[in-house]
Amino acid sequence: MRYTKRNLVRHELIGLHVIVEEHTNRLLEGLEGTVWWETKNMLWIKQNDGRVVKVFKGGAVFLFRLPDNTWVRVTGELINHRPEDRVKEAFRRG
Repeated sequence: MRYTKRNLVRHELIGLHVIVEEHTNRLLEGLEGTVWWETKNMLWIKQNDGRVVKVFKGGAVFLFRLPDNTWVRVTGELINHRPEDRVKEAFRRG
């Protein structure tokens, strides 16, 4: 299945470029890098300098860059689930 704006929340996020646009922790706003790992409540973002920063999904707004260079704005609440459950749901819906 191809990444689109409509189905991003049901896709694998690891490997996508991401920017933390808004967060309840203002120090994380503007953080940019690649999604290195994902858990139910957290994205692990690897920055260009190699550091990995853990960012809570709740209370955040993320900008994800798709492989076709399209940017998608996603609230953390939409992706605040176990990754494997989100991806399984995509196959159930077709």
